[in-house]
Amino acid sequence: MGNEAAFAEVRRHLTAAPEKVFAAFADAKLVSRWLTPSPDIAMNVLSFDFRVGGTYRFAYHVPNGPIMIVNGTYRAIEPPSRIAFSWNIEPPDEHAGLQSAVVVSITPDAGGSTLHIRHSRLTLPGAGERHSAGWLGALDLLDDFLGESNSRGILK
Repeated sequence: MGNEAAFAEVRRHLTAAPEKVFAAFADAKLVSRWLTPSPDIAMNVLSFDFRVGGTYRFAYHVPNGPIMIVNGTYRAIEPPSRIAFSWNIEPPDEHAGLQSAVVVSITPDAGGSTLHIRHSRLTLPGAGERHSAGWLGALDLLDDFLGESNSRGILK
């Protein structure tokens, strides 16, 4: 497989400060509100230990399909600018056994932040495209969530 398809990379300008963007990744209650590729796919946090060496496990309820389970370990946490973690898909998903890696970078810029996500080691056929689309959908939800949170004072 060519190197171009072995990773997904997305970048988004957000109007929220880096600390607020980071917080959306660092709290299970917040993660459950946006980390899904589509509003039609519900996500439940099964476990969440946000610390270096801590693990997480998420269940994605795909309409008319099987539940997809993802787990991983936090490899690096540098508030408010960087998070690195593994991303492992469990059976029976078609990409079960895929053990990939995600690096989230958050940098301040005019009027908010730039969020950059690089998801690598997507070595199975179609995995790069699937995860790129998934991250783009999740970032749409994150952008909406951060805007709503700002107006309601949810994230301080």
